[in-house]
This record gives sequence, structure tokens and C-alpha cells, in this order.
Amino acid sequence: MSEVSNPRLLYKSVPRGYPIPGENLIYDTSRTIDLENVPLNGGFLTKTLVVSPQPWLRERLRDPERISYSTPMRLGHTFVGFGLVKVIRSEDPDYPVGQYVVGMIPWEAYTVQPWDGKQISATGKLPAFTVDVDAMSMVKVAKHPTIPWSLFMGALGGSGQTAYMGLKEHADMKAGETIFVSTAAGSVGMMVVQLAKLAGLKVIATAGTDEKVNYVKNELGADVVFNYNTTSTSDVLQEHGPIDIYWDNVGGPTLEAAIENCNLHARIVACGYMSEYNDEDRYGVKTLSWIFKRRIHIHGIVTQDFRAKWTKQFFEEVPPLISSGKIKVKEEIVHGLENAATSWVDMLMGKNIGKSVVIVAEDD
Repeated sequence: MSEVSNPRLLYKSVPRGYPIPGENLIYDTSRTIDLENVPLNGGFLTKTLVVSPQPWLRERLRDPERISYSTPMRLGHTFVGFGLVKVIRSEDPDYPVGQYVVGMIPWEAYTVQPWDGKQISATGKLPAFTVDVDAMSMVKVAKHPTIPWSLFMGALGGSGQTAYMGLKEHADMKAGETIFVSTAAGSVGMMVVQLAKLAGLKVIATAGTDEKVNYVKNELGADVVFNYNTTSTSDVLQEHGPIDIYWDNVGGPTLEAAIENCNLHARIVACGYMSEYNDEDRYGVKTLSWIFKRRIHIHGIVTQDFRAKWTKQFFEEVPPLISSGKIKVKEEIVHGLENAATSWVDMLMGKNIGKSVVIVAEDD
């Protein structure tokens, strides 16, 4: 008998503010799956090993009528996010048993691939700026002898690739310049800090607690770090700037202060707007005139746009930097899919340091 439980994280209702585990997101244990006999229909069956809580997923939990840069998540269906799976049965020769795959997956114990949402592509019906997240391709990966799977969720996954590729594509870093990095204790921010230091830049960084400030300064090597909850961003940038590059993870008043303290021809890489994910009223930045006065270049990034260009170079350069200790990695690992929603919301609220990772199952 191969009938087993197939728990999942269910997207139950659209949150207003921070998602509430048990209300907007439900850990559902009602389903089972027959691992030996479930029809594959030419596809393959996977076991979920690791999932990756990411800030940008909050934007997908919205009214489906509201247009954004990503497609909305489907209400009443399994939550979809980045993760790592292993093929355990297959009728697809391209995905043999034992193959590891990363990509956007339903957060459930077992999945018949391609999963139902992946077969409902919205391509052709969307604005040009909207990414059909559910239609994104999955990528085969090989097990590394010294690097744990969890790093493929962060430093070698979406977070690390976003930092590396965003800097390469738009920051035009030059030794001796000054970069300002917001939320530098997060999984993307800490990679930006370290890559900038390796490139010879002066790094000014923010974090939300004194513990995070100490970590970013003493462990990651940022030159100036301050707690944005207790210190004026504008005052710090006036003292230690002006800045040549701003890596923006938050938007809002921090972006306003950064623009006001930019050098001529500064570059701003707009990676995320965490300060606005939960707000009905968006913050109105008041310093926009400096964009033309100082000829500031602002680039919004979605890594999907240039992943093909930089992936090979990323995997040639970054894993050796991690193995040698030149790039430090910090993870907050929790175990069990039942804890995935709480881990994600804690990350959105800034309770973590580094990359949040959920181990769903051990690799047999």
C-alpha cells in the first residue's frame, strides 16, 4: 500500500496587511496520494525537499484583478513558491528518477509534474511587464559534494542571483565608490554588501535591530551600518555620503533619503519595496526632482529578465567565493511544512537574519 498523506500549504484568503497563518494560509493535511499508482500522464512525480520563503511572494497574494509585475496566486489552491524537489517516479525521459529540480513549485509533500497551475499559462493575456510566475521553467541541478541543498534556496538561488545579476547588469560598480544597501541583513542585502566589498566599494547599510547591525558590520564587513528604526537615514547619508549606488529593497522614505543624497550620475537598483507590500496607501517620494538634477539612473529589476545572460558566470564565480569563505552565508532553517507559513511571515516582519529556509523532508 503506497497511500500516504500529502500535506500542503493552502492559500485560503487575500491578506490585508501581513498574512496570518491559520487564516490566510492554512496547513492542510486532508489529502492523500498513492505514490505507486497515481497517474503521471507522461509526467513525473516529485518529493519536495526544501522550500524558500521570499519577500516578493507577498505581492502575489492580492486581488486577482490588480495588475502587477507578477501574476497573482490562485485563491483556494496550494501556495506556490520557490523550492527543490526530487523525482521519485517518472514517465518523462528528461526527468529520470533521482533527478533534482529547482523552480516554482506547489508547497506540498508530493506533486505530479507538471502541476495543474503550470498547465494554465496566462502568456499572451498579460501586460508586457508582468511575469507569468506559474509558467516559469524548472531547472535541473546536481548534488554538490560540499554545498548543502539549503544554499540553493538563498546564496546560490534566487537571493544570490538577484544580488549578483542586479549589480552586474545595472550598478556599474567601480572601486572607491560608495554604495548604500537597505535591509542589509536580509538574504539579498547581505549578498549585495559582500559583493560590493569584494569590488572595492565603501558600503553604507541599514538593518532593523542592533543585533542585525552588529552582524552586518562585524561579520559582513560593511563600513557604516545603522538601525533604521532608531537613526535618521538622511542624517547618516549626509554624514557618510554622497552615494554612487543605492540598492533599494524597501522603497518609501528610505528611497526618498537616498535620492536626496545621490552623486551626479548615481545608479539606483530597485529590487523590492517591502515598506509598501502591506500598505493600501503608497508613500509619495518627495525628492524625485533630484533624478534629473543629478542625472540619476533608476533601474527596476526582475531577475528573470537577464538570468540567461548571467547564470553561467554566476555559478562559475559565486560557489568558489562561498567555499573559500570570501562570501559568508547565514541561514535560519526551520523543519516541517507545517512551519512554512510562520517562517515566511516572520521573514516579512524582519524577524530573521539571513536567508529563511524550510526543510520539508530529508533526501533519502
